[in-house]
Amino acid sequence: MEQKRKICTYRELLAISAGEDKEPLVDVRRYDPTIIARYEKKDMLLYTGERIFVRDTVARKLARANKALRKHGKFRLKIVYGYRHPDVQKKYFEKKRAELRKLHPSLSDEELDILTHNFIAIPLVAGHPTGGAIDVTIVDAEGNELDMGTQIADFRNSEKIKTFAKGLTNKQKKNRLLLHDILVREEFAPFYGEWWHFSYGDREWACFYGKKKSIYSPIKFSVKENKKGHRYTG
Repeated sequence: MEQKRKICTYRELLAISAGEDKEPLVDVRRYDPTIIARYEKKDMLLYTGERIFVRDTVARKLARANKALRKHGKFRLKIVYGYRHPDVQKKYFEKKRAELRKLHPSLSDEELDILTHNFIAIPLVAGHPTGGAIDVTIVDAEGNELDMGTQIADFRNSEKIKTFAKGLTNKQKKNRLLLHDILVREEFAPFYGEWWHFSYGDREWACFYGKKKSIYSPIKFSVKENKKGHRYTG
């Protein structure tokens, strides 16, 4: 099957209108508790505790994908990140931007933003703050992650983390393609710069599928502040 391997640029993402869908955030395991959901980063504990949240449609699609995955063996999806609070995204972006400013002092602000976006998405167009993006892999019956060639978010080799990177073993290629195909069948958009990142409903998804508008836009959400009107369903 011919793969569409385009990686959308910041300008392409910016050209897409942001949707204002009011769909709630839910626990990523709401429709299939056999999905493993475990943060590897601790930056969201202040906002969500140990639970990982995504939009309701995303949780439904992941449940179907997890069911389809079992046809290939005793495999399950393992989600290590979903919704990210916009304040956390901003913090990551500004930190990386400051590091790059020291290395490239002659760049204009716009040029520096675009360069930083290659490492950490500009908050305005980032997928995780919408609740539509996930970082995901596959585990076997014993809970061991399948060999994907790198760990999730291992940025030491920026070429090897690309989905169709050169130098992968046949087993690693097969495992990455399994993850890719299972999720694409559920209309997730792959981000080919990172084999583990997929999204539905955000600007990355809209760009990948040639849509002019995303479904979701960034949302400020905290379990502790839920009583103040934040959209969450248990």
